[in-house]
Amino acid sequence: MTIQLLSLLAGLVVAPPSAEHLSPYGVQQTIVIAPKYVSTSLNLPADFKIYFRSTDPPPHGFQYLNSPTDEPSPGLIGILQTEDSLFQVEKRVMKNVGDGTVTLRLAKSKTRESRSLELGKTTRADYNEWRRAAMQRTNPNPWPPKNPGKPIVAKGTLVIVGGGGMTRDIAKAFIDGGGGDNGHFVILPISMPDPIDVKAEEETMHRMGAKNVDVIPFREQKQLEDPKVIEMLKHATGVWFGGGRQWNFVDAYEGTKLPALFRDVLNRGGVIGGSSAGATIIGDYMSRGAPAGPGLMMCEGYEQALGFLPGVVVDQHFSARNRFNDMTALMQKYPQFLGIGLDEATAIVVKGSMAEVLGRGKAHIYDTTRVRIPEGPDYDAYPAGTKYDLLARKRLAE
Repeated sequence: MTIQLLSLLAGLVVAPPSAEHLSPYGVQQTIVIAPKYVSTSLNLPADFKIYFRSTDPPPHGFQYLNSPTDEPSPGLIGILQTEDSLFQVEKRVMKNVGDGTVTLRLAKSKTRESRSLELGKTTRADYNEWRRAAMQRTNPNPWPPKNPGKPIVAKGTLVIVGGGGMTRDIAKAFIDGGGGDNGHFVILPISMPDPIDVKAEEETMHRMGAKNVDVIPFREQKQLEDPKVIEMLKHATGVWFGGGRQWNFVDAYEGTKLPALFRDVLNRGGVIGGSSAGATIIGDYMSRGAPAGPGLMMCEGYEQALGFLPGVVVDQHFSARNRFNDMTALMQKYPQFLGIGLDEATAIVVKGSMAEVLGRGKAHIYDTTRVRIPEGPDYDAYPAGTKYDLLARKRLAE
């Protein structure tokens, strides 16, 4: 294949928009960027598109850098390569499959310093994470905000569960919030990996007490915005976000019509609920959103949840996985949020600004505006039966 033909295949570079929906599966065709040539001995995928830096414009979303002091344009991922390197993007995995080094770089923004990562023999980077981080750095209203919204659910009900199953009163709160026997409940199970067992999801919701249940197992925008799916959500009285990894929700729904349709369920007086990952996505700041693993509490590009409960960050499996110090670290970095750590089989049911604790464990509230005893905990732990005003940040009298 000639260089001229490869250049033609590379196409034109289009500046990335401020908001762009990325496929949860990454790039459709493997991308390879080579400084000058490609060795025939390399084990490359059968179907790939190659870009030669010397002749071809970079792939969409990327920019070639020529020296260690270069910074990419805002919204683009800068790529600095040595002559013997070979940069590859296969689905979501960005890696160096050559002998040299590849350095990825993001430009400095209003609220963040420039960022670099060297890809050697074993270091990998997530394509969606870096693309999302690059695009978010162009946002005129950077996330997270210094002054987040007030934790008020103006209409409808939230049922936020800390994972590890749920008690009957938690299940009842969700079903009752969605209209009981007359309700139409929609399950969103896509935080789990494929393949999704739709039948099992339906049976779980039926055991909770729902009669009319639908499951939306799709991740791609075209399927999610199918008229049948849109119509299903327009008639929903309850939406349930399942457990798994919360970044999957962001990959699937951000930039689509669905978040507005979810919010309409609340505006109609319905209920939105979720457990584990499905609890965190309901909040405002999204903890443990890193595709690399749940051990990372903060991840640029995956810090914004769906915001049904403004001004709040929700973590789950709290005591069982000893996540106290993780929330402390997040609160130190972003004290403007109210932190809520939920134990397993424990929930808060939120109406207006009032949250009621249900279940077997406790809800741990991190409020940085409170004066604490130096040697004491930096949170308050509330058992089932507690009612707490999220706006006033105080426990209500029994």
